[in-house]
Amino acid sequence: MSAILELISLLARLITAGVFLFAAYDKVWDPANFAASMATYDLLPLWAINAASVSLAWLEMLVGTLLLIGLLTRAAALWACSLLVFFIGLMIYAGITGAGFETAIRDIIFLIPAAFTALRPGRWLSLGGERG
Repeated sequence: MSAILELISLLARLITAGVFLFAAYDKVWDPANFAASMATYDLLPLWAINAASVSLAWLEMLVGTLLLIGLLTRAAALWACSLLVFFIGLMIYAGITGAGFETAIRDIIFLIPAAFTALRPGRWLSLGGERG
């Protein structure tokens, strides 16, 4: 991979890591608030909200950490893409019900570096050394 593609891969990976670590921080350290937020979407039965919110928060933290250190980069980037597609769908649903589409647009923008990382994980500053 050329030096420019390696640099783009590194930046895309670090941007995606930052997005997921930033998003996970409040969810991990204030799970009750995140669970209450999740409950407003009425996607899960009430009994499943706590387990789902804690699992999702720690999954985001794990994905962000793996991307940050460059370990299992392609797998972590694929998880990031999957989560972002889920969030985009959820936000489009929320937009249809009157909440607005701004968050869906933001997540579509975040999907770009995540998808690039999945396609070309790169090797710079990476513990995994995957080839793209």
